[in-house]
Amino acid sequence: MTKVQKVHSLTGRITPALVYDAWRAVRRNRGAAGIDKVSIQMFQANLDQNLDRLMRELKTGAFEPLPARRVYIPKSPGKFRPLGIPAVRDRVAQEVLRQLLSPIFERRFHDDSYGFRPGRSCHQAVERVLELRRQGYDHVLDADISGFFDNLSHRAVMAELSAVIADGNILRLVVLRKIPQGRCPGRGQVPGDASRHAARRSRFAAAGEHRPQPARLASSRTWLPLRAVRR
Repeated sequence: MTKVQKVHSLTGRITPALVYDAWRAVRRNRGAAGIDKVSIQMFQANLDQNLDRLMRELKTGAFEPLPARRVYIPKSPGKFRPLGIPAVRDRVAQEVLRQLLSPIFERRFHDDSYGFRPGRSCHQAVERVLELRRQGYDHVLDADISGFFDNLSHRAVMAELSAVIADGNILRLVVLRKIPQGRCPGRGQVPGDASRHAARRSRFAAAGEHRPQPARLASSRTWLPLRAVRR
């Protein structure tokens, strides 16, 4: 097995330019105010001061996120999906972490992984299915992980992150997330949490390094291998 080279000093990469790029991404996504009732427009009214303070807190370890505001959105008849809405400042912080972590783990993904990856889409996954069919593979399993976001182990994710990231401040920032009311500490993810999304991708990337070949499991989100038979 190839020895993983750890990444150091990510905190030093938190610059005014990075924080501003993170803010622009949050502004593009719009979204409602968090528990502090500060909207994107209100945050922007004192943008320079808010971003400067946030950058200093992220770099010095003083950053403390607010609890996510809990709302419920309709999922199916009679069922609702819990949604955690972080404060705008916390969304900017999460986006900073996402931009720092995603490039590190992106290159570790399996070539046949298409879900949640920049420059990749479900259309490309379908094209890959067709290519494999032309090669003689004729079994496809369409599957999903039930309640993935609700049962994702924080300990497993942090173990994968810690195997690659040696910056203790960054690891602390990933851990620092206020649990919305009703969520079990230690597992689950607030949908829309950008930093947790990057952390979850690290778990998939690590799994991809040990996938058998050549058969795959295809879905619109990701690819996983299977021991299929070619006729």
